[in-house]
Amino acid sequence: MKISDINMPELIEALSQALVPVIFKGMEAETPPHVWRERAQLNADVMGRFIAVIHCGEEVGPEVVELTEIFTKQMRESYAESFGTLLGPRGKFSTV
Repeated sequence: MKISDINMPELIEALSQALVPVIFKGMEAETPPHVWRERAQLNADVMGRFIAVIHCGEEVGPEVVELTEIFTKQMRESYAESFGTLLGPRGKFSTV
């Protein structure tokens, strides 16, 4: 089996689920929104790096630097939108 044989969406989902308990450890509803956003950005940075390396396939070359920037930016934007929905003025955490 090679890296290219792995179901990438499944692998990325597994990595994401494994990171959440580590990165968001100790977070509670009372945790200030800026801390939630900081942790979400950290999670996006880690996931972006994972995805960049995985995307390289069997060999990681110099293109990983550019891919890391691209995927990290995409993850940050996605997480910012998701957490904005939760933490915004009418977000789920705003009503807790």
